[in-house]
Amino acid sequence: MATAEDSRVRFEAIYDEHVTLIHRFIYARVGNRPDAEDLTGQVFMRAVEQLDIDRPAPQISAWLYRVAQNAVADYWRAFYRLPQIGAEQVAGAWEPVMPQPDPHADADADRASTAVRRLLARLPEQYARVLELRFLHRLSVAETAGQMGISHGNAKVLQYRALRKAALLVETDG
Repeated sequence: MATAEDSRVRFEAIYDEHVTLIHRFIYARVGNRPDAEDLTGQVFMRAVEQLDIDRPAPQISAWLYRVAQNAVADYWRAFYRLPQIGAEQVAGAWEPVMPQPDPHADADADRASTAVRRLLARLPEQYARVLELRFLHRLSVAETAGQMGISHGNAKVLQYRALRKAALLVETDG
């Protein structure tokens, strides 16, 4: 049975091996760096929570690309749900269409929110802050660095370490 330290080292190796490739994959599909960085972060946050690091490398790679593909699809679905501004809207003739609520969305969101709050509370303050700004407030790395009063490079390193620490905490809970 693998120790928590072995799992952490394995996750770090997976992250190091795939982060650039996943980022390029996403960037090629969304066309801008801030959104590609955010989506890449989301992919690895999901990996922290759900990835079985004991699987063979090809299966891990395929799983990460599938998660990235789903993240890109969600991104574009959300993008196209935004109201488009046209001449009739400028003239005041546009009426927004209210989305139909998903009856299970509130319960799922509450469970996820509780789990995230619990995980963030267990992290060192700086780690929790960087993850909160990046993934809950959806700030770019540059915006996060500005909010925290640190350099862009330091924000990236801090995010990486925070994800590693979160992965270790999730692994020891599982």
